[in-house]
Amino acid sequence: MSFKVCMTLLIAFAAIASGCAGMPGPAAVEDARGSLYQRLLHPVPRAVVRARQPTTEQASRPTAPAFEYAYAVPQSANLQQIHARVREADLLHRLPEVQAIDGMFALPRTLRYVTAECGEFGAFYRPADAEVVLCYETLRTLHERGLAQQRNSGLGDDHPARYVRANVRFIVLHETGHALVHLLDLPVTGRQEDAVDQLAAILMQRFAGLDETPVEAIDNLRMAANWMLSRSTGAYDLDAYADEQALGEQRYFNLQCLIYGTDPAGFAGMVDAGDLTAARASGCARETRLVTRAWLRLLLPHLAPGYEVYEEEAARFLERY
Repeated sequence: MSFKVCMTLLIAFAAIASGCAGMPGPAAVEDARGSLYQRLLHPVPRAVVRARQPTTEQASRPTAPAFEYAYAVPQSANLQQIHARVREADLLHRLPEVQAIDGMFALPRTLRYVTAECGEFGAFYRPADAEVVLCYETLRTLHERGLAQQRNSGLGDDHPARYVRANVRFIVLHETGHALVHLLDLPVTGRQEDAVDQLAAILMQRFAGLDETPVEAIDNLRMAANWMLSRSTGAYDLDAYADEQALGEQRYFNLQCLIYGTDPAGFAGMVDAGDLTAARASGCARETRLVTRAWLRLLLPHLAPGYEVYEEEAARFLERY
């Protein structure tokens, strides 16, 4: 799928269009459903919620519940600075992909995005409270890896911050996928973890920031993809093979295929570089097309009032592809 076709899909898929380019990025986020859930049984107090302020255009038409954003104060002293920076930057609210879909779908209740102390690396969706939770420990770990890459590879001073942001985008979108499946009661066959990886990749390809060039969007997605293999050892026990989430290596190549499939000619170098095998690459254009069509069909019936024009554009895309 060429960048031109990608732009057509972007118009069909969202109210906020930005450049379409890319390489999806997986952050090897484990949906830590055991100990993390036990530590976060209670929702973040509403007093720290930042609700999105509607634009003049949005205020004049019926809308779905706007997303809410909260930055819980951590107890650990070594996370206080991270909390302060995240809250000051309003990080979750300013993720371009999240902004693009805020208000787009007729959700039955408000979806909240939360940063919180978890006790370990992780991110997850909490169905009982309709909350996507990003752990401060995750931000710290990603920043440390970005710093290490900067020191070892002579990258620019802005690399650690860019590395964190690129990975946070995939992490949050992955969990947003879980939220949409739950709140919209979307049918998913196969592993839900794989499905929401696909959605995160599609959103990152379609909704880069308005100020990002296609090259910058690709670079963001490459940094996110880098994390997926960061903890790979190549040796796994039975629990790893039985886990509901695919191995990091599998997630990496699945997403590389979705990247390659958007423009096989433009991304031909991925095969030469070893980022994708020739055998897998041969079917990636079709795989990308099928995944995109599937998610469009799942989400279109749930568009909020005021987004009918995008349903019409998407219908034309589905007829063509």
